[in-house]
Amino acid sequence: MRPWIAAGAVLLALGLGTATAADAPPAQPQASSASVHELLVATHATTMMQQVMQQMAQQLDAMVKQRLPCLAPGEVSSVLTTPQATRQMTDLVVPIYQRNFTEQDVRELLTFYRSPLGQKMLEVQPAIMRESMLAGEQFGRQQFTQRISQLETTGKLNAEGQCPVSPAAKPAAGG
Repeated sequence: MRPWIAAGAVLLALGLGTATAADAPPAQPQASSASVHELLVATHATTMMQQVMQQMAQQLDAMVKQRLPCLAPGEVSSVLTTPQATRQMTDLVVPIYQRNFTEQDVRELLTFYRSPLGQKMLEVQPAIMRESMLAGEQFGRQQFTQRISQLETTGKLNAEGQCPVSPAAKPAAGG
């Protein structure tokens, strides 16, 4: 199998090697930090980051309360709920957008999200995500139930949905 992979890599390299710099499309300018920040605000991504970090802080508080009861609520999690934390998280996300979008892409996204349709998308997207997650959970439960039923039918699981006791696992008589 490896000779085929190597041969394919060589052919691919030869094919790519025939292209010249003149054949390559002109490089698009990377999105600026300022335009990405503008997009994150326009799409409410920074607000969502704050909400997610608030939820993470609550989960962290519960964990700290259980494991480190000597600490007051918020003593550890407060680092996640400051404006500085949101700025730092945003600063981590900006380069990701810059690697994936050109300046023109970001400008077009801003135009879309500022349009009536873009505003509607931002308005209904949370509900769509919630409903989609619920539909996915329901689908997963249905698939799981069907598969367990199939495994029970074939004898891989017993009627209680558990592994049947194998002869080797049965306790020895008189022992």
